[in-house]
Amino acid sequence: MAEYIKDDGAIKAIADKVIKESFPKFSNIKIAYQFIDKARNSKGRTIYAEANKIPGKLDNYIDYDLIITVAEDKWAAAEHQKTREAIIDDVLRTIHLEGKEGTEVFPRRLADDYYQLSNGKKVKGLKEAGEAQAKICDYDIKIYDYDIQANSKNFEKYGAWREDLAAMKQTVMQPGLPKMRVVND
Repeated sequence: MAEYIKDDGAIKAIADKVIKESFPKFSNIKIAYQFIDKARNSKGRTIYAEANKIPGKLDNYIDYDLIITVAEDKWAAAEHQKTREAIIDDVLRTIHLEGKEGTEVFPRRLADDYYQLSNGKKVKGLKEAGEAQAKICDYDIKIYDYDIQANSKNFEKYGAWREDLAAMKQTVMQPGLPKMRVVND
């Protein structure tokens, strides 16, 4: 049985950097991070990290929108910070945010100095309502499976950071196609 370990801040620090640089829409998404003892395989691919939505029935008990689980064995084996960034970038590319309909009209003025937020809460004061609304995730979160062996944008940014990507790069290089970079080339 898999053993899960709560992140000590190592994943979050890297994820915050990657989100700030490449995924600004994710800034209002509340993400929890954890390790799993070792990577699993799915459809012939080693899963370095995986994103999961919080099930609707747990929304009232868990104050996160997503949980990202990183394989501790692969994380520890990553010799360079860029490789760890590539792991996080790769999993974030499986997450797609779609704007919720009707949320652009919030906060909505009710009576006196009270405003309603998109989550149904009422807040006193326009400034306070604006700040509270900015903290709400107004996206429907969709998580797609890894449909391909390599994400082109991840490969473009981080190069061949996994063994299978290095093998893919070698295959592409054999016919004399243009050179692609590898992390720390």
